[in-house]
Amino acid sequence: MTTASFDPAEPWWRGFETPLTAFAIAELLSEAGVPAGVANVVTTTDPGAVVYSLLEHRAVRKLSFTGSTSVGRHLLCRAAGRVQNVSMELGANAPFVVCDDTDLDAAVAGALVAKFRNSGQACTAVNRFFVHSGVVDEFTRRFSKAVDTLHLGPATDPASQIGPLISAAAVRRIQAALDEALASGARIVNAPVTVPDRGTSSRRSSSATFLKTVS
Repeated sequence: MTTASFDPAEPWWRGFETPLTAFAIAELLSEAGVPAGVANVVTTTDPGAVVYSLLEHRAVRKLSFTGSTSVGRHLLCRAAGRVQNVSMELGANAPFVVCDDTDLDAAVAGALVAKFRNSGQACTAVNRFFVHSGVVDEFTRRFSKAVDTLHLGPATDPASQIGPLISAAAVRRIQAALDEALASGARIVNAPVTVPDRGTSSRRSSSATFLKTVS
């Protein structure tokens, strides 16, 4: 029988902010009928030692890792010793490409999902757009208009399309990236709003910002 072990993110007091996701996945698998022992959650305060021990065990046939490039490099080196099968989803700067013959309505719809799913807090979220010069103005107009219609609100509200970022540190990182882009010549093309530091907002407008850098 093929089994799997999950190593969840580290707890919030060590700076990691999604420690319960792996437990939720395991619970859902159990509810779906997956036999006990097939999907296992391994918790530890010393992930390096645990993962390296697993990689050296002959029963482990596959490693899948989502995370930083630096950690992925270390894991690849370890896995190479036993020539293990590995899948790596590492840090990158995911692009969204819009060609000159594209269906702009479809491109805008796809871009909204690719960028703003889970308020942009996904490892596969788009970080930059490459748009053909022949359609850049129209795509920018349509996309910025669509962004402005996104509903900002609490994550507990089913109508919310943009919810809170996970932490104050995440807000600071995004603001720093925005400030750097503007300092480098980018310009804001939509109408971002200021959201409260505490509490929630139910305004029918978005806190998302769309920048245009090169025409």
